[in-house]
Amino acid sequence: MAVARVDGALAPGEGSVVNWSGQGLQKLGANLPCEADVHTLILDKNQIIKLENLEKCKQLIQLSVANNRLVRMMGVAKLTQLRVLNLPHNSIGCVEGLKDLVHLEWLNLAGNNLKTMEQVNSCTALQHLDLSDNNIPQIGDVSKLISLKMLSSVLSIT
Repeated sequence: MAVARVDGALAPGEGSVVNWSGQGLQKLGANLPCEADVHTLILDKNQIIKLENLEKCKQLIQLSVANNRLVRMMGVAKLTQLRVLNLPHNSIGCVEGLKDLVHLEWLNLAGNNLKTMEQVNSCTALQHLDLSDNNIPQIGDVSKLISLKMLSSVLSIT
């Protein structure tokens, strides 16, 4: 199992960062570092297929699982304090698990296999939404996303 590198990249009082990028991880074990002061978990550039064992990381504010092999994102559903969710360049087929993420401000799902963007409307605090490089034929109604400042999306032509 990979050894975590904990960085103090956040300002004092904002918690610590655990960076397990590029460790060759295939799954998330029960030994995830989810102490109360860990607010950022970075799992980029691994081989992770499924987000599991995240339910004990209830204090996470930022989660990045970019460039992995994720097919589902349901594992984020219990992370109700999340403000930043970075899941680009995976194999995610549908948006899920966002219903209770009312504090989410930044969502990056670029470069996945998305065909619809359902559940995004429940994230009314969203300011940044990146759905580019997916298979979404139309964006749909984003009128509930009143805080949205940036929307990136390239619609596929069918």
